[in-house]
Amino acid sequence: MERRARGRYETNLDDPEFTTLEDGTRFAGFFLGDGDDEPAVFPMEVTANYTFPVHYHKTHYMSLILRGSLQVGTRWYHPGDIRLQEKGSVYGPEKAGPEGCYMLNIFGDRRGYTPTVVGEAEQEPMPFEPHVLLSKVWNALAESPVGVERK
Repeated sequence: MERRARGRYETNLDDPEFTTLEDGTRFAGFFLGDGDDEPAVFPMEVTANYTFPVHYHKTHYMSLILRGSLQVGTRWYHPGDIRLQEKGSVYGPEKAGPEGCYMLNIFGDRRGYTPTVVGEAEQEPMPFEPHVLLSKVWNALAESPVGVERK
């Protein structure tokens, strides 16, 4: 992830600075704005053995499949497919295809990105330090010397 110019930050899907979990899942979290109720964007890559039970989120949610495939319930999603879930609507289980899946997940209100598994107690939002909080990036850049290049 790289700060490129005042007000702009760049990365790519294979950025080595993304968080990698023990099961091979890779992700980054980008928070858009200062407020707790503002959007969050999570690029997420899961391995072929990824499964997740039936669940829901406490916010509207969109997922765009970028690479690989993901089965949600009985339907398969492939690159270019977009899923929109209303706040509180139940879906799943999820299962990655044989090549895994890379998706871009966008949550309307970052307080609701934590999944709640059906049949289990509701989860409090997972504490999470985002990889990028855009307002902080802007504020840090605003203090940079005037000659910072804008591209």
